[in-house]
Amino acid sequence: MSAAVARPALVALLRALLALAPVPATADERPPPIVDTHAHLENLGGIARFPAALEAAIAEMDRLGVRASLLMPPPQAKDNRAFYDIDELRFAVERYPARFLLVGGGGTLNPTILRTPPDAVDESTRRRFREQAERLLAQGAVGFGEITAHHLSLPAMGPMHGYSVAPADHPLLLALADIAAERNVPIDLHFDAVPEPMPLPAPIAQNPSNPPTLDANLAAFERLLAHNRNAKIIWAHAGSDPLRTRTPALCRELLARHPNLYMSLRGGGRTVPHPSFALDEQGRLKPAWVKLIADFPDRFVLGSDRFHTADAPRTPVLAQALPNLRRLVDQLPPPLARRVAIDNVERLYGLPQGWAASIARAQ
Repeated sequence: MSAAVARPALVALLRALLALAPVPATADERPPPIVDTHAHLENLGGIARFPAALEAAIAEMDRLGVRASLLMPPPQAKDNRAFYDIDELRFAVERYPARFLLVGGGGTLNPTILRTPPDAVDESTRRRFREQAERLLAQGAVGFGEITAHHLSLPAMGPMHGYSVAPADHPLLLALADIAAERNVPIDLHFDAVPEPMPLPAPIAQNPSNPPTLDANLAAFERLLAHNRNAKIIWAHAGSDPLRTRTPALCRELLARHPNLYMSLRGGGRTVPHPSFALDEQGRLKPAWVKLIADFPDRFVLGSDRFHTADAPRTPVLAQALPNLRRLVDQLPPPLARRVAIDNVERLYGLPQGWAASIARAQ
């Protein structure tokens, strides 16, 4: 199946599911429906554990009113020995077609970018990369991700959470922006921003996987955004930046300069939140973040970064991921919450209007 055929077929399936969704006779007393645009299945126990992790994901989603999740492979490194991508996640859509969509590239496109020196990219490299990207769309991907240009290794995320870096204006990232624009699909990008050279702050500095100092990378990120204004870049993990550089002020500046920049909100941990976090120690959404979202209401979606596991979450950060996402969106004014939780997702990913609401009615 070609990429051009796969996407219309997917939209047709979603429209059919929407039409079949029954309308309940009584008011729904469950939490308002939300869509999580950034979720993973934990692979530390191997992909054989994915089916059990999926069932645990459904249970947690039902409890917290997450009506659908976009599953994606994490951004795997160039020397990863256990690559996986959309093939290993397709069973989730087959088992729960109304609850999951797939985003691809973290286990294929991302390692290719990381292991290819920018000056080694020629036409043959671009052609192979394009074929790789279009194959993901033909397999049902509704976007590209999780892709990374700068990924810090966080102690709280465990030993497999490695460090990786590539220039944000790497020729293959620019090529991916062009492909995404042509196919009208977004790129979900993990990018730890460094506005100027800086030492690594504690406690991240205690992790030997990270370099002791970081080079400035924000200018290259802006070059990626400016490269193709039709490419929709969703900058993941807003509201939970470990470097403390991604403040509401910085987000505001970039959103104002780049109309194709979008952000997915992550609640972050509440034990010792950084000043740049969206939630404070009591789980209250900070006024500066409320104003930012309200000033750019069409530019935000939700993305928990939850690694769903068959067993109990391996860290407190993972255990808090979805509850904090629920807590965050519930503190927004209802019309704004609806746009962030559902409407923007449907528009960004080209889904039928009413898709997420139909899932809520069907359950």
